[in-house]
Amino acid sequence: MSRSILHQGDYYGNIQKKVQTQGVILTLSHYPVHTTLPDHFHENSYLCYVQQGSYREQSVSGKLVCEQEDIVFHPAGIAHSNTFPVAPASCFNIEIDAAWMNKFDAGPFALSKIARLKSPALKALIKKMQGEFRQYHAWSGLMIEGLTLECMALFLREKAAHNDVPHWLRMIKELLHEQQEPVALAELAALTQMSPFHIVRAFKKAYGMSIGEYANQLKIERACSLLRHTRQNLAQIAIECNFSDQSHFGRIFKRSTGLTPLQYRKAVSGI
Repeated sequence: MSRSILHQGDYYGNIQKKVQTQGVILTLSHYPVHTTLPDHFHENSYLCYVQQGSYREQSVSGKLVCEQEDIVFHPAGIAHSNTFPVAPASCFNIEIDAAWMNKFDAGPFALSKIARLKSPALKALIKKMQGEFRQYHAWSGLMIEGLTLECMALFLREKAAHNDVPHWLRMIKELLHEQQEPVALAELAALTQMSPFHIVRAFKKAYGMSIGEYANQLKIERACSLLRHTRQNLAQIAIECNFSDQSHFGRIFKRSTGLTPLQYRKAVSGI
């Protein structure tokens, strides 16, 4: 199979802005819905922060569903392909030049597989970097390089903590992301060969919320994407996101976001 190589600073999609320092390249790229990217790999390692939307990725590491606020590390030279089947997406890419990185004897990005995290602490660092990216000035280059090193160290630490979570528990989390239909606790117990009580206790300890709360969070994130990017009415969105009815959807959405679905749509959508 023919695979394209994307050289330093190159990405598929519509490149909206690019900033380059001595060792780090920041890029904001946009991908319309239904876009398919061919099998390819990058010359440099990079972190991808999914700023908006979602996409699916296939590689030797397996299949990933990457959603808004996910942070995905791609090692240099690892082939992958992408599709954007549900909504447009915007990705903020932090690309690290290998020669620059070697100066710091930086082990974190010696990871050999594509890896994904959702980390509030890492997101906060990336938000600071985006501020320098938007309003670049004389000291921004130094700020960006320092923040990149912090991101590298934090990604490694949080990935190591994530790896301490048992495989069966990570499998449950992945299933919640991939499964559109509700999953019963009895099904999870049969799948993992763990007792329902142990699953409930271990999930909350690992992820800071119950399975039900986590599933509702995923439903709200999907509803936000549909409100932002489609013209579907509220009843249709309620059904697609597996709420019992439109009224139930509205109550849960407002409890989670502070806005009604229509207020959210008006605030964020150009539709």
